[in-house]
Amino acid sequence: MFNLFKKKSVAGEKITFKLSGLHCSSCAMSIDNALEEIPGVLETNTSFAKSETRVSFDPTKTNQEELKRAIQGAGYQVI
Repeated sequence: MFNLFKKKSVAGEKITFKLSGLHCSSCAMSIDNALEEIPGVLETNTSFAKSETRVSFDPTKTNQEELKRAIQGAGYQVI
């Protein structure tokens, strides 16, 4: 059967960054918000308890360096 509405799926790349400078769960939300502003970011999950963020992204639209810059721009360090 022919489907006119079939979505083209993009396989996202995943990366985990270790972070420093997180003091509370609001810090984690700030990082997620900064990353979600980047075109091509598919999903973020920042853990205050683990001091890390996991990011799924479309490598045709963004890259690891741009993700790092967003984290640093929000006031946190990638270690």
